[in-house]
Amino acid sequence: MAKSKPPVFIGLDLGGTDLKYGLVNSDGKILISKKIRAKISEGQKVLVEQLRAATRELLSIAAEKKWRALRIGIGSPGAVNFETGKVVGNSPNIPGWEGVNLKNSLRISGIPTFADNDANCVALAELIFGAAKNSKSALCVTIGTGIGGGLVLDGKVYRGSSYSAGEIGHTALVFEGKPCACGNRGCLEKYASVSALMENASKQGFDSVRALTDAAKGGDTAAAALIAEQAAYLGAGLASAVNLVNPEKMILGGGFVDVYPPFLKLVEEEIRKRVFPAALLKLQVVKAKLGNEAGLVGAAFLGSK
Repeated sequence: MAKSKPPVFIGLDLGGTDLKYGLVNSDGKILISKKIRAKISEGQKVLVEQLRAATRELLSIAAEKKWRALRIGIGSPGAVNFETGKVVGNSPNIPGWEGVNLKNSLRISGIPTFADNDANCVALAELIFGAAKNSKSALCVTIGTGIGGGLVLDGKVYRGSSYSAGEIGHTALVFEGKPCACGNRGCLEKYASVSALMENASKQGFDSVRALTDAAKGGDTAAAALIAEQAAYLGAGLASAVNLVNPEKMILGGGFVDVYPPFLKLVEEEIRKRVFPAALLKLQVVKAKLGNEAGLVGAAFLGSK
């Protein structure tokens, strides 16, 4: 009897700077992973073709290794209609992206294809394999260039009535505050993202995240104060989300959480200071388990849960 081909799943994680793509097995382990610069500045058609080329490359690798590709999934910035695969809300990070149908663009060889918001993919990966596993409710927040959020309710990723649930980074934190690329003012990510932190840090001579965090770890009070201020803003914004949703878990991810471990505790302290007491009874504030690969893994498992 011929040996059956091991199943694999294709995942693409499109960000505002890079495109990560790879092959993932049934246990959520990444077998093949690649990262290239996303051709965002070259326009919608060029970027779509780049996504198609990456998909074809992965299909070719799977065929060479005698693996059976069962699904194709992509996570993208912006609001994405999960049923149709169409980008229905633009992302400040990818101008002109609204209207592209990712599901149709990547449908190759009859393989089931799915598309979703990138933060929802992170939430899905954490739900299946990570910190949200066995949780009925969780808010997964990724802190990076911006702030992305994916919401788990009743053990499933909740996308909202028009596929824009979880946009925690664009909740208004400061009335008439700093202008945001989304068109609003005072958005949380203008105060609590890594970009916002480094905008302030650069004015005090810190030219990189590593330089800032190393200084803070070494006892530099100015560096520590900058990070504490960012944590306070983030905690204040997330406290409102906790009051609204009352989740079991608040899951924080992103490279900054990894390079500066005290950050998680600082944010949790701010959340607990500001949240309605009843909402704290079951709340756990925890670190994301899957790190920077969560988006790719979640994309590969779109359609599974």
